[in-house]
Parts: sequence; structure tokens; C-alpha cells
Amino acid sequence: MSRPILLITLALTAGIVAADLLFYERYNVPAWLNITTWGFSLLLTLGAALCWRREDHPRSNRVWFPLLTFLLFAVVGFARYASYADDVHTAWQQMRRPPVNRGNPDEFDYVRWRWIQGVEDTTVWTSRLKQRALTLRASLLQEYASAEMDDEAQSIVAAVTLADRSQLSHATRDLYSAAGASHLLALSGLHLSIIVGFFITLLQGRLVMSRWRPWLGAAVLVFIWTFAFVAGLPTSLVRAALMTSLFLVDLLMQRSGQPLHWLVLTAFVMLLLRPVWLFDVGAQLSFAAVTGIITLYKRWYLGIRARWRFQCYALERWHLMWPIDLLLVSLAAQLFTLPLVACYFHRIPLIAPLFSIVYIPLTTVLVIGAFVLLLLASLPFAACIVPWMGHILSWFVAAQLAVMQVEVRLPAAVVNDFWSRKAQPQVIVYHNWHCPALHVIAAPDRSWLLSPAPDSITSGLRRIEESFWRRRLTSPPQVLTGRKAVAVQGFTAVMIDNNDDFASGTSSLTSPNPKPVDVLWLTRGFTGTRLEALSDLYSPRLLVLDASLSPVQRDRLRRRASSLGWSVWDIDVQGALRLKL
Repeated sequence: MSRPILLITLALTAGIVAADLLFYERYNVPAWLNITTWGFSLLLTLGAALCWRREDHPRSNRVWFPLLTFLLFAVVGFARYASYADDVHTAWQQMRRPPVNRGNPDEFDYVRWRWIQGVEDTTVWTSRLKQRALTLRASLLQEYASAEMDDEAQSIVAAVTLADRSQLSHATRDLYSAAGASHLLALSGLHLSIIVGFFITLLQGRLVMSRWRPWLGAAVLVFIWTFAFVAGLPTSLVRAALMTSLFLVDLLMQRSGQPLHWLVLTAFVMLLLRPVWLFDVGAQLSFAAVTGIITLYKRWYLGIRARWRFQCYALERWHLMWPIDLLLVSLAAQLFTLPLVACYFHRIPLIAPLFSIVYIPLTTVLVIGAFVLLLLASLPFAACIVPWMGHILSWFVAAQLAVMQVEVRLPAAVVNDFWSRKAQPQVIVYHNWHCPALHVIAAPDRSWLLSPAPDSITSGLRRIEESFWRRRLTSPPQVLTGRKAVAVQGFTAVMIDNNDDFASGTSSLTSPNPKPVDVLWLTRGFTGTRLEALSDLYSPRLLVLDASLSPVQRDRLRRRASSLGWSVWDIDVQGALRLKL
């Protein structure tokens, strides 16, 4: 691999990381900083050019030129990220409500995700191109809808061909994740190689080495980027498109480039265009997988052929070498993505590479079949075949899902939460508008849940259950039905979800003197018209206003609580409440 491209890519990465540490928090980037940064870049460029031109001190130039080059691209990465951060901060300040996290334990970092997504380009030509791409994708999705596929098959086919995962059910996503096959739903090099190989096959392979080679290469490049744009330019597909483009350019120029060099050059171009892609989980997994394949696959393959030469020859004669190839590729990719998967998803699918022998051929059939369906749908005389193609694709989707269900039921198929710590004694008021809940955790196997809507806990708190309860608790929480208060280990919390709880003075929780409570929790159903009456019944350490209350209610309640001298925690503004028990 060429050392200069590796050097400048590492320098660019170092500058982006430094800028992220400084500018991720929400404050404006000073205007003088951009000017100073680019001026410093100019000075470094001049210094590097002078060192490269000087011939009287060759030894010193070998040190100073790489050093100045590294500093130059580190400053470029710093400046690119600072400019990006300034654009995002400015756009968020103009929003009525900037992105915020709810503060629930172990929840998805929504703010970081929005930060990586960035600001939408609103220029006229970009908006027109994007609108045309969305219109084209919508028309293609409509063709899938008219193919008489079942809903599950249609959602999976749309995901593996057009990167539209909006219709995927949570159960399907969880099944793919547990089976270690989530990468099949994210458009990447696998899908692009299937599509490009299919169209090159249709155009006849002998054209690749003919005088039509440049025109064929240009057509393939146009198709690759059109497909990537219609799919919404996901980072894994951008990486695959750039690497494929570099490979085609080398092929057209009749050069033999190094795949690792293409990968590093692709990373450099992507980070230069959009520096936050460095922190995108999909991009990290994509680059890690390709690095593993490039680094390990060829060594393993040559080692197997050298040790079992005659067996491999026999398998090749019967065209049965492909399962070993798929297994080696999957193993190489998983070894390099293993730390990232364990860090981000807290699970390791141990036998997923073995089942890739089934998943990848089925995915290949789905991708090719879907594009054949689209081709047939565009032909008036072939419209009658489209429903049959839809049924065939549904069968293959059902087969793939059936194999995944078999895999996840196998013992030790997936290692979950191998380093997760169990929940400590605490009290949590979740930020959940649909299903308010107060959770008292005395121990991982003993916890209680208080909610004004106990019947909707299963559906309303499903995300919290998946991300927090299953990982941190050894037993599910006990739902307190028909109760408006909870007292555990000296902690007392009272829930008020309507005025009738205290208006008549007949509540079992009332007393002649104000009762001291740790948390007085007001949820939906409470109108806030008689807040002063609560001061005769309760003396709370903290008044908690649930996110299910309307903004007008919460604002009025804050003012009245302030006049009573009560401390207030607004869930919608301050996020979920977490107290040590």
C-alpha cells in the first residue's frame, strides 16, 4: 500500500477527532478560527513545498516533509469538521426545538445520530436531484407493491435493493440482528457487486476486454452512482461505490492496483467530503469488514489450497468451492467487526459465518430477482409475469427467515451482554409520552413499575425493555396495578394522574398534616387547576412533571410550584429523572 495516502488519511482522521472533541458541544465556532486554520494550512503547504524542492538537505527533508504534510492534512481535517459543526449548530439554533435525547438509560443517542446526518442541502439543483431520486424510488417501490408480495417480503426486498427500511417491522429487525445478518439489510459492497455483476453478465463478459471497454466502464460508473443516489447515499454504499469506481478505473487503465490502497483512498475521499462519517457506525463496520476480507481472506484461501490441494481441485471440478469461499469471507469480516459489534450492540453472533453459506446465496437471488421484476414491470407484454415473480421472491424471503429462526434457537448461537453491568438501586421516571412510568429498582431481580396506564406497558415501553431491562435486570419489573404510590427502602413516590386523587380529600393517601414524600409525580390526566390543594396533603422533596402533560400545563405548573417553594423536575425539558435509591 502507498504510504503517502495512508499518512494523509491518518492525519485527516487525527484532525477530525480533535475537532469533534472541541466542537461537538453546542456552541458556535468562532469566525476567526476558520480564517486562522486555513491560513495555517497555507503556511504548512508552502513549508512542505519548500522542503520537497530543496535538494541540499535530503536527510532533513525526509523528516520535515512528512511532518509538515501530516500537520497540513490534520489542519484540513480540523477545519472541515469545524465548518461542518458551524453549519449544524446554526441550523439547530434556527429550529423551534433542536434535537435532544430523552435521557432514558441505555437509550439510542438520537442527538449524535442527527449530528452525523448533518444539515440537508437546500440548494436548488440538489433539491431537484433529490426530489427526482425520491420520485424514482417511490415508483420502484410501487412496482414492488403491485407484485403481490406479502408485506414482510416486500419490506425486506425494498431494504436490500433500495435501502428503504421504513416498512421493516421491529420483529424482523431483531431477527436479523440476533442472527448476525443485519448487514444484509444495509446496502453495501455485497449488494453492489451482485447488481454490477448481473448487468455485466447481461452485457456479455467479452465486452470487458473489447474496444468498447471505456464505454462499458463509463456506463457501469453512471449506473453505480445513480443507484447509490436513488438509495439515499448510505455510507456503506458510498464506500462500496467509491471502491468499485476505483477498481473500474484501474481496470480501464489496465493497471493492477492494491485493494487496501483503494480502501484507504476511499476513506480519505469520504472524510474529506463529510468528516462526520468517521463516527458513523455503519461506515466503521463497513470499513472494518472490508479490511478483514482484504487482509485475511487471500491468506486463508491460499493456505487451504496448499494444504488440501487435491480436495480443492475435486471441489472445483464439481463447482462446490463456493461454500468455503463464503465461509472464509464471512469469518474474515467478522473477526475485524467483532470489537465494534460487541461495543455498539452488546452481542456476538458466534455461528453467523457458518449460516452465511445460506444467507448470501438467498440474498443474491432476492437482489437479482427484484431487479428482474422491475425489468419485467417496465415491459407491457410481461406484466402478467410480475405477480409470479412476487410470489417467488416471497418464498425465498420466507426461506431466509426460517433459517434465521433456526439459527437463533440453537444453543450458544448468540452471546448477549457479556460485559453489561447490572442495574444499581435507583429510581427512574422515564421520558415516555405514550406510556408514563416510574421505575423503582431495589435490585436487579426486584423492581416495581408505577404507571397511570399499566395495560399499555408492554407496547409503550418495549424499546426500554429491549435496551435496558433485558440487559440490566435479571427479572422483569412488577407492575403495580390499582395503586397510586410506592414505598421501597425508605423512598416514597406518589402518582397524581387526575384531580379526583385529592380534591375530595377521600384518597387513602391523604392525611391531616402534609405528608412528606420524596417524589410527587404529576402525569397526564391532571389538569393543574388545584395544585395549591396538594400543599395541604403532601410535602414533596421534588415535584416531577411528566412529559405526557401539555406544554401549557407544564408551564403553569412550574410557576405555581415556584410560588409554593417546591423544587421541580420537568421531564420534557430536563430528560428522564434518575435518583439513587
